[in-house]
Amino acid sequence: MKYELQTIPVWDGLRSGCECLLCELMKKAETHAVSYFLGSSVMHPETRVEVNAKGFCPSHWSKLIKANKPQALGLISHTYLEATIQKLEQSFRQLEQAKVGRKTAHAIDGMVKAVETREAGCLICEQMENTLARYAFTTVHLWQQDAEFRTEFSQSKGVCLHHMATLLHMAPETLDATERLQLAQELVALTRRNLARLEREVWWMTQKYKSEHQDAPWNGCEDAHKRVVRKLTGESRILT
Repeated sequence: MKYELQTIPVWDGLRSGCECLLCELMKKAETHAVSYFLGSSVMHPETRVEVNAKGFCPSHWSKLIKANKPQALGLISHTYLEATIQKLEQSFRQLEQAKVGRKTAHAIDGMVKAVETREAGCLICEQMENTLARYAFTTVHLWQQDAEFRTEFSQSKGVCLHHMATLLHMAPETLDATERLQLAQELVALTRRNLARLEREVWWMTQKYKSEHQDAPWNGCEDAHKRVVRKLTGESRILT
């Protein structure tokens, strides 16, 4: 599959100095997607149709709430609620009319399935999934084609474990077998080095809480615990 190259944001992410350039880009993509669904698009019928059909995952419903746009979210949630009531009505009726017997379990299972179906899917996750594919493809493409990028990437803090796997998964889209192995080996070396760095940093952070190190410098390790977690799990991940 061919993806649109996003060279400028990928370069910006690499040079941001963060623990994962893809996490940095995906945080921005997530913020943009939340703003989009709470902006003027809320007045477009086609957007409302999409929202009514798919909705959002729990994480992104929460982010829509935290964005503090009550009027826009009120419009979205109202029509989504109407659509939800309509989709669940048949299951409601079947359970209300059910009697003890073999059909009871069928009615209950139908209700469970209807709720699970309604909860499936998320428009923001879909947007982010498409965006991540473009960013991952661009990263692999630049690694292959741009010597300067490859050098800077090899000297950077790299990516989180989750997005390391994303890059390895994307590699066959543009690399041959030899290049895939080279990328994998370079990613392993880069990741190993940065995990060791973080281990030293979070160790020193724990030592700073001991009385004998109270006056010693932090050496930039004040937030090492946060960066360790982000390196291990990633940020703004696609959950659906």
